Amino acid sequence: MITVATFSKPEEAQLLRLRLEAGGVPAYVQDENVVLLYWFYSNAIGGVRVQIAEEDIDAAKEILAERPVVADDPTMPRCPKCGSCRSIPDEIPRRIAFLSILLVGFPFLFYKRRWICKDCGHKWNAANTKPSHGMDPLSRDKQDRTNT
Repeated sequence: MITVATFSKPEEAQLLRLRLEAGGVPAYVQDENVVLLYWFYSNAIGGVRVQIAEEDIDAAKEILAERPVVADDPTMPRCPKCGSCRSIPDEIPRRIAFLSILLVGFPFLFYKRRWICKDCGHKWNAANTKPSHGMDPLSRDKQDRTNT
C-alpha cells in the first residue's frame, strides 16, 4: 500500500477516498479511528492517511489531476455579472459591527447583506438581485442582455 495523501481530519481523508473509489481506484483510510478518538495524536502519528495499491498509482494520478466536479448549490445566490454560484458573504460589515461593539458599546448595523463572487470578484447586495435559481445558463444570458 502506498500513501497518496495525509490529512489532519478524517472527514477530508474520507472525501478523497470517495473521490478515488468513484474513479475506480480502491482506497483505504489508515488511522482514522485513532484520530477520531484521540484527535491530539493526529500530528504525532502522521495524520490520517489515504492509501492505495501500488498498481493503481497511474489511475490515481489521473483522478487527482482532474478538477473535482462541484454541483451548483441552489441555496447560494448567483452572481449577476457572470452567473456563477460560487459566492461568499462579504465579511466587512460584520467586522465593522464587531469593532463598533468594542469601541462604542453597540453595533452599527446600517449595512446591507452583500455577496462577493469567487470567480469574477463582483460585489452586490442580495436585496437588489432577483434569484436566478433553476434558470439554465442560456435563458440567464438572454435575461442579462435584455437588462443591459
